[in-house]
Formats: sequence, C-alpha cells, structure tokens
Amino acid sequence: MGVIRAEHVEELLRSADAEAVLVVRGGAAEVVPRARLGDPEYRGALQVASRRDLEGEATAGDPEALARNLDATVEGMGG
Repeated sequence: MGVIRAEHVEELLRSADAEAVLVVRGGAAEVVPRARLGDPEYRGALQVASRRDLEGEATAGDPEALARNLDATVEGMGG
C-alpha cells in the first residue's frame, strides 16, 4: 500500500479551503491548509498537490487513479 491513498485525494478535493495542500511528512500523507506550511511541524514536508492542482486533472473523478499517480510520483522522488 502506498503513502497516498484515495482517501487523501478525496479529503483534498472536499476541503472547504481552496488553498488546501496534500503533503507527505515522516512517511505519511495529510491534507493541510497552505497557511500551516510555515509552521515548524511542516518544515521539510513534501508538497505533493494543492486542491486547485487536482481540480483540473482528467482523473479527478477517479480518486483511486489519481492517488496511484501521485503516489508513483512521490515514490519516484524517493519519498
């Protein structure tokens, strides 16, 4: 099982915060408001995608496929 799952993609797309971001830190993915990225606990977190990034994706209707693509990208980066 990958780090980024369909649940993360769905949470990001459902977020009321238009600036929400999917990040990976400490080997785990989570959705956070962009404003929190400056907090010490998110220093060094890998920003994977924002809600706006995903809204235009052709696979946005298929969270499983989008999660697989994002996870493969992160894996390819060594994350």
